[in-house]
Amino acid sequence: MVNRNRIALLVATGAAAAALGFAGAPAALADGPDTPRTTVVEIEALEWPEFREGESAWQIASAQYLLKAYGYYDGEATGDFDGATADAVRAYQEAKDLPDSGALDAETWNDLRNDFGEVGPGATGDRVRAVQHALVHGYGYDLDVDGNYGSGTAAAVTEFQTVQEIDADGYTGPITFRALITGGV
Repeated sequence: MVNRNRIALLVATGAAAAALGFAGAPAALADGPDTPRTTVVEIEALEWPEFREGESAWQIASAQYLLKAYGYYDGEATGDFDGATADAVRAYQEAKDLPDSGALDAETWNDLRNDFGEVGPGATGDRVRAVQHALVHGYGYDLDVDGNYGSGTAAAVTEFQTVQEIDADGYTGPITFRALITGGV
């Protein structure tokens, strides 16, 4: 015969473990909770662009803004992968125990995104500039790259999310960030 106290203990332990598991999980990857699973899978399957010293691209400027936000880069976000950018990427890779390629490669982009978290209305700083720069230079939105996540930035992100079939909440989380940098679906 099964002991009722033991059953109660097992149920309570399972509930506590489930609660801890849910507490540690990101809220739908911090992008609208109703993003279709197929959209998440499609966006996660997109390849990160890879850049090396000597190349230029708007995505490099977004990475420069993030490296500034994380304390690895103190130059201007020009979009030019120069020596200072390569040094910043190497320092970031070393701090994250990534292979020291000196390139903006898939592993480096993944960690940049993981450190990014989420930004939304009211946020300020270089993470916001990274988003604004991508919206302006990658997708043609008419915004100031001023580091203030105001109503214009939120509206542009919401429109971008709608086009990408991401649940449009106006916040930039990991899925929206990856879609911005990779070109989306």
